[in-house]
Amino acid sequence: MKNFREYIPVAFRWGLFFMSVLFLSLPFLNPHCGFMALFAWVPFLALERYWYESDCKRRGWICVLFFVCWNLFTIMWLRYATWAGALGALVGNSAQMAFVFILFRLFRKHLDKQRGDRSFRMLPYIFLVATWIGWEYFYTDSELSFPWLMLGNAFANTVEWVQWYEYTGALGGSLWIWIANIALFRVLNLWGILPFFEEDRPAPRQPWAWLIGWVLWIALPIAGSLYRYHTYEEVENPREFVVLQPNIEPHVGKFKGLSRERQDQILVDLAQAYVTDSTLFLVGPETFTWRIDEDHVTSFSTVRRFSSFLQEHPASHFVFGAITIKYYPWDRYPGSTEHQAPTLTARKQPGYWFDTFNASLILDVDGNHEIFHKSKLVPFAEFVPFPKLIARFSELAINLGGTFSSYGTQDEVSVFTANDGTRIGTAICYESVYGDYCRDYVLKGAQVMSIITNDGWWRDTPGYKQHLSYARLRAIELRRSIARSANTGISALINQRGDIVARTQWWEEAALRGNLNLNEDLTFYVLHGDIIARLSQFLSVLLLLYWLSFAWSARLARVQRSNK
Repeated sequence: MKNFREYIPVAFRWGLFFMSVLFLSLPFLNPHCGFMALFAWVPFLALERYWYESDCKRRGWICVLFFVCWNLFTIMWLRYATWAGALGALVGNSAQMAFVFILFRLFRKHLDKQRGDRSFRMLPYIFLVATWIGWEYFYTDSELSFPWLMLGNAFANTVEWVQWYEYTGALGGSLWIWIANIALFRVLNLWGILPFFEEDRPAPRQPWAWLIGWVLWIALPIAGSLYRYHTYEEVENPREFVVLQPNIEPHVGKFKGLSRERQDQILVDLAQAYVTDSTLFLVGPETFTWRIDEDHVTSFSTVRRFSSFLQEHPASHFVFGAITIKYYPWDRYPGSTEHQAPTLTARKQPGYWFDTFNASLILDVDGNHEIFHKSKLVPFAEFVPFPKLIARFSELAINLGGTFSSYGTQDEVSVFTANDGTRIGTAICYESVYGDYCRDYVLKGAQVMSIITNDGWWRDTPGYKQHLSYARLRAIELRRSIARSANTGISALINQRGDIVARTQWWEEAALRGNLNLNEDLTFYVLHGDIIARLSQFLSVLLLLYWLSFAWSARLARVQRSNK
């Protein structure tokens, strides 16, 4: 049996492990814990440094376990929608995060080996920050994209602190968090507070310099953000919105429990109770209706019912979600033949191919309509990743009845235009998590944003709350007001500062009416995108080349010594 002295360090080390897991998880689980992200990494950085100094075995697996625990605590509510998706997100997220951290450790190991000592150096930590942020940016555009735990999202419920996201986007928050944690780790190290190792004796003023630098790094962005928050004024240019939350159970109620006609009536009754002569947009949730033929939209029963409603309210427009179908007959559609699909996602039926889309529609009193296809799809739930690679397995494709059982997409975002000229962007569910993607709506001319979603798949878990909070970050980045319609989650009206000015409760049939101001101005982030991320990727590549040059020089030196 281990004696007391041997037991304490082990318990303390595991305490640091789970302390970091807890501090990283709470900002995503509790709306008042965003500040914890500014020191959440410190216990794990101290633990990792101990492993490094003591040549601890199996530290790579413990590193993987750390990220598995963090993901497990924060996103396993996904299991209520799909166990496959939850496990895929857990494994994929954890593996990629661990890979970045293991790269950092290898970089430091080889650097110390070449330099001949193991004193504290900042270069490996610069490499860690650059690589992590570069990876987060890459992850937003990858086939297996799930950037839910992007570090900058930790402040989604502390919007007063991050008004500067209009310049940097959420990845600026990731940079803020990493530098704050590493600087605090350095301060604790220099002051001798960390018990595992001793730093080389610092210069007399160095600890104070680091402490002052850390305080300023935390305080100045918060002070600047608070000033911006309290002085930001929206241009008065209001439009009236009615946001609808029909609260139809998404698993059984939507497709089996209630008829199409009954669901339409629920939404129309909600709209009728809240609409006024000044209402410009009525916003309904994602996938409210289904199987709309895109070539015959106005003949569909839901569209006819909404059109009839708009006859009584001619100034209004209906924005709602639908599953739409596009048909490609072999004898009439170019590029569609019995043995050739017109798209990668098309599926085959006798005489034609067809695509399905998770789409949003806008409808006016004259029956005019526009359709936008969701393009940021949920991996495995809405599309099969790496379609071009899998398409090579032609027999499998034929057996599936087409190339894939995936939703189709469109190449770029669309903006809906109302009869009075108001331009509105409509992000569908998962798309609202992507800041760089949502800025395209504004570049296309959107003066105001809407988000349509379901959010009922995850039950009463942190999932729908996190999803709502991320919309607040989009409002800051874009400086666009947002009307958010959720079928069974939380519907809300959000102003350009990211404040929720009105909201419904979870799992209730409800509606909201309110004014949102339009905005024509373009933020620095909208104009230039994720500059910090692109610079991080560039710096990460430079440091990788620096590392490889050391490795190559060492190899040449060994070859020369062996030849002698």
